[in-house]
Amino acid sequence: MLSTASYMPVIAWAAAAACLSGAATLLLTPAMIKAAHAFDWLDYPQADRWHATPTALMGGVAMYGAGTLALLLLGPLAGVGTDVGLIGGGATLLFAVGMVDDLWGVGPTTKLAAQVGAAVLLMAAGHGFGPEWPLWASAPVTLVWVIGITNAVNLLDNMDGLAAGIGGIAAVALTAFAAAGGALLAALLGGTVGGAALGFLWFNAKPARIFMGDCGSLVLGYGVAALAVMGQGAVAAGPGVAVLAPICALAVPILDTTLVTVARTQAGRPVTNGGQDHTSHRLVTLGLSESAAVGTLHGMGAVAGGVGLTALVVEPMLFYAACTFGTVALGVIGGSLGRLDVYRAARVRGDGAPSVSTSPSSNAQSGQGRWQNVAAYLVGDGLLIGGALAAAHALIGSGGLAGAEGVPIVEWVLLVGGVQLAVLYAMGLYRRLWRHAGTPGIARIVGTILLAQAATAGGLALVYGLGAVSAPLLMVDGMILTIGMLGSRLGLRGLQRGASLYRSRVAPAESVSNVLLYGTGERAMLALRALRDAEERDRVPVGFVDPDPSKQDQIVQGLPVFGGTGACADLCREHDIDEVIVAVGDAAPHFEREVARQCAEAGVVCRSFDVRMKPLRAGHEDPNRGEPMHGPPA
Repeated sequence: MLSTASYMPVIAWAAAAACLSGAATLLLTPAMIKAAHAFDWLDYPQADRWHATPTALMGGVAMYGAGTLALLLLGPLAGVGTDVGLIGGGATLLFAVGMVDDLWGVGPTTKLAAQVGAAVLLMAAGHGFGPEWPLWASAPVTLVWVIGITNAVNLLDNMDGLAAGIGGIAAVALTAFAAAGGALLAALLGGTVGGAALGFLWFNAKPARIFMGDCGSLVLGYGVAALAVMGQGAVAAGPGVAVLAPICALAVPILDTTLVTVARTQAGRPVTNGGQDHTSHRLVTLGLSESAAVGTLHGMGAVAGGVGLTALVVEPMLFYAACTFGTVALGVIGGSLGRLDVYRAARVRGDGAPSVSTSPSSNAQSGQGRWQNVAAYLVGDGLLIGGALAAAHALIGSGGLAGAEGVPIVEWVLLVGGVQLAVLYAMGLYRRLWRHAGTPGIARIVGTILLAQAATAGGLALVYGLGAVSAPLLMVDGMILTIGMLGSRLGLRGLQRGASLYRSRVAPAESVSNVLLYGTGERAMLALRALRDAEERDRVPVGFVDPDPSKQDQIVQGLPVFGGTGACADLCREHDIDEVIVAVGDAAPHFEREVARQCAEAGVVCRSFDVRMKPLRAGHEDPNRGEPMHGPPA
């Protein structure tokens, strides 16, 4: 496999390619920054873009040039010159189309045709999705995969350092996977792609001095997509492991593209239009800074790549379990971020972060139907049940799933999963929202799983006899399933608490008041905007209260909407509220009086948010000057 370079380990070739490509990128990128400013190859701020100042484009020229140099020098030495030519041809095709798009613009049809051509060249080089699949199945999947991942990385290039970091991390993981199996061509290509991406990150991290543009993001996307395909045949593992492991490294681009596609479709927006609705933008809306949002996604990419690499050191059943738990975790993150209102937001702050909207979240108003929520929970719980069984089987040992001799494993698993899902449904776990679950909800989950395990044991004994019941297996399965379900149900709350903790850490150390906003209308959005834009930052909004049941248990501008008017006093005690701001206007004075009464009962300050124009009199000082929050109505 190592041709004339058998004396040199595969990992050494990958390291050499990474060093050469990275060093060339570090040398070429400054020259491209100067050229971009000289020829006005600049990306100017636009309504659907994140940056606030004109920034140099065409960074992809430096990345492509550095990668080409590395492959031209090392490919012949490693004995893979002919093979790498076809894949390099696909990258060149996408580079050319991307460069034309950066300079003059091209239509989506042209881009799609170039991506199809690049995928065909990859298959012509002998690389297809699913190393053991027949051609009629492998070819279309390879085509869809290359087009999908290429566009996913292209879409991910929406914030300083994001696409370069994610692409570089994915390339490192995919290169390690390929090198472990001795795949020289994949390792060489991976080192080249990873070195170019991480070298470019030095100039692309916030504040970015240059963007890679489509001529860079399309090539980077194609490179990691090709790596994932080429690495599948490198390692001999269990069924599906060779396919799943490389996919793990690209979990973040897949999550982002899926989230954007679903959210735009539900909002009635064209999927191909740009916007500030990506995963990174939603993390900023949740309360993170831009750098923290990018760092979070980099960390997620590193963890996902690490999960893929565990396939090299653990048995297949544990790897399958890790993949199912990871899929559910990504689903929880995507579902949580998908509820945030991002389509009405407008940039007003100097760092380019979005401000609050001036109306309630359209997503919160529309929401998902109950059947959609139930279906999502059923799918997620089905994955958790399967993953828990796989992990328990791997931990207990080979005979755990069989239970009794002669019992088909697939039939055994289907019976166990069916019984457990039926008990979960019968106990009402799908009849309530879990976005703000507390101790009673945790106790309900634990009790329901104990009942499900007992029902599972009874069902197995009834159908197959007592020999099919494995007490150690069911015990370990129950423990793993409990942890998984608690994580899936409390995931949103964990994200909110994490964002709140982050905000408290980066906020000044002075005394801060926790604020509860009453109402979710336009006035409440203005109040939230005033709180977030205030220079003092001495008030921290915790959430909303709204009497409208359709708005409760939703997320608006990163904050939860709690129960109605009667819950104010309890919410103040539960969330350590120091101040309640009523922002419903003069149309609902009875609500204001009731909220003021409950605040007095809880010993909490109550104010009304008022927006009105007042005449100014010469020589008269307004006692409330500079204080946007006025006292409670008389």
